[in-house]
Amino acid sequence: MAEAVSWVTQMREQYRPVATPLAEPQKTKMRPFFLTELVERVRVADLSETVTQLPYPPFYSRVKAGGLRDVPDAAHMSSIPFIDLVALGQKPTDRTLFHALVHVTQFTILGLERFMELYARGLNKRGRYFLIPLEDHAFALDTRFIKDPSDAFSVAEEVQQWAQNGRYAR
Repeated sequence: MAEAVSWVTQMREQYRPVATPLAEPQKTKMRPFFLTELVERVRVADLSETVTQLPYPPFYSRVKAGGLRDVPDAAHMSSIPFIDLVALGQKPTDRTLFHALVHVTQFTILGLERFMELYARGLNKRGRYFLIPLEDHAFALDTRFIKDPSDAFSVAEEVQQWAQNGRYAR
């Protein structure tokens, strides 16, 4: 767990110098769903023109080698959230950005250590990264967003409710 926390922190610091605030059109689209403070604070490092793939978590290769665990291949990762910074490996769609901001909200509410603990627990229990409750919730919320972007809801309230009900620990 300490390795994962350390890696996330290091990546956040590495990409912070090249990260920028969300563009105004992105902020406008995301504000109805996310806390204003989060929309203003989050930074985006667009690496789509400078790297062939996003940094691959070093512990993922060990997870894959252990068998019975499905983690995404580096080539298929379009974004990785690092606390309050999102690294993008390709130009983001509204859905990709929304999904990443759900994770930033989860980091904000749960804290880095708890987020990483729940992520590891979910992967160990479920065996597939997209079945991890943190991911499952992010996919459900981004699907809801894409289905009707005019139907605003509070991601922070949704995340808080899942956290309080223990749904991330299942």
